[in-house]
Amino acid sequence: MFGLLLGLPLAVAGEVFVDLDAAQVLLDAGAAVVDARGKRAWAKGHIPGAWPVSWTSQRDGLLRVGRLTRDLESVAAQFRLAGVRQDAPVLVVGAAGAGWGEEGRLFWTLEYLGHPDVHVLDGGMPAWVADGRATVTDPTQPVPGELSVQPRSALRASIDTVAAGDAVVWDARERREYDGATPYLEARGGHVPGAVHLWFRDLMGPEGLLLPEDTLRRKLETHGIPMDEPVIALCTGGVRSGFAYAVLRHLGHPAVANYDGSMWEWTADKSRPLD
Repeated sequence: MFGLLLGLPLAVAGEVFVDLDAAQVLLDAGAAVVDARGKRAWAKGHIPGAWPVSWTSQRDGLLRVGRLTRDLESVAAQFRLAGVRQDAPVLVVGAAGAGWGEEGRLFWTLEYLGHPDVHVLDGGMPAWVADGRATVTDPTQPVPGELSVQPRSALRASIDTVAAGDAVVWDARERREYDGATPYLEARGGHVPGAVHLWFRDLMGPEGLLLPEDTLRRKLETHGIPMDEPVIALCTGGVRSGFAYAVLRHLGHPAVANYDGSMWEWTADKSRPLD
């Protein structure tokens, strides 16, 4: 089974999702800003200094593939172009409730690569814009950063790790997907036997802000997601589950991993059971 996060130099629990004022402190400290919304949304307006990085450009294939590429140097190179440095914080910005959890996927990717100080803007760009904060359409690229690749295998679950049954499996998809619908073209419908369900958007309020920590803990407990046992998050392609991973990290969970292959990979293997 994957190891504990405790003792690893990761972002401090409770400081993964940061509010607008805390985000500004990070910016003032020289944080790189990674915009997870995609180049088109970024071009329409972004936080000054932000650069777009898309999870889809980091996959081990094209259609119906969520696995992170084996070429981790190419992934690190994308973050370097966004100004990410090993010795400075990173702020990942997404679309919050209007998105698919892309900011969580990139948060997980950066932690998996070994970056020690990654954060997510709570409420994403919608919160930034609603507060009247500055946006630009300037395409000026940041000064490239220096980012080493030191993979933390404990943070990434494989198909065999999921099948081993040594962790609670959290399915972060919609309920209809869990029940067998395949709107995103999994090869077969259903869910991993024994997986518990909680849609990733149910972790947010109506404005896309993360629910209060005590509310999150109660919701997770109610849905069978423990804080004192290993948890593997999955979805269709490891994006919504990346957001689930980030939430558990925010709450200080000591043993959580993202299954980036997720149901695209699981259902493509006919030997893997489904309920």
